[in-house]
Amino acid sequence: MNLSQLNYFKKLAEVLHYTRAAQELFITQPTLSGAISSLEKELGAPLFERNGRSVLLTPYGWPCAPSTTAWRP
Repeated sequence: MNLSQLNYFKKLAEVLHYTRAAQELFITQPTLSGAISSLEKELGAPLFERNGRSVLLTPYGWPCAPSTTAWRP
């Protein structure tokens, strides 16, 4: 786990959209996707439920997420 992965996680948790998060982070979408996948593997749990490029935080992701405006089921 590194600071970039945590920063990427924070932004994705805020916007809940891979393309938009990547644009706001000034990185490519595959870079973001790979970093999030690597973080999930390292933690041993899925942090996001994927629906195309949109995502929702999973119950594992919520405790890790900063206070966001993201909808919580």
